Amino acid sequence: MTIQRAAAVVAMVLAVAGCERATDAGVAAETPASAAVEPAPPEAVNGWAEYPLRDGVIRIQPQRWRTDVISIPVPANGGDLEYKLSLKAGDALVYAIDFGEIEHPGLFVSEFHGHTEKRADGVGDLMFYSKDGPPRQNGQFVAPWDGIHGWYLKNESSRDAVVTLEVAGYYEIPEQ
Repeated sequence: MTIQRAAAVVAMVLAVAGCERATDAGVAAETPASAAVEPAPPEAVNGWAEYPLRDGVIRIQPQRWRTDVISIPVPANGGDLEYKLSLKAGDALVYAIDFGEIEHPGLFVSEFHGHTEKRADGVGDLMFYSKDGPPRQNGQFVAPWDGIHGWYLKNESSRDAVVTLEVAGYYEIPEQ
């Protein structure tokens, strides 16, 4: 499957997932009396219960998504770097990251995370999305905020590594 087809499939999956009722998504059906109660499902007409469109289910973009395949060299013996993408809140991407021939997977660190610019008070927001490493990871992602989202990579092994990152979606690649 090409990365373009994968992006289209993921977009459909995200749209369908956004239409699930909370109880179908694994959220407990019991709520405290003070919590908002989910409205009853709409009445079925001709075999379909039509739900109103929820916020965040679809986001029409002015341009076509982009795709990139990036080779990221990570030097041995403690070499580290952060590979960054810039996304706006709500923008989505699909990715596949392959760590190549790693001598000892336990000696390679990969953290997928995002952060905002720091505010005037010197504090920014940071969230870790995944701390999984070798041998590979495939995923989909929707940015929780405007900012930098990317992978911190550190190679503690005695051999250089080349990480291959395939991405498709709505993002920019800032100067690294």
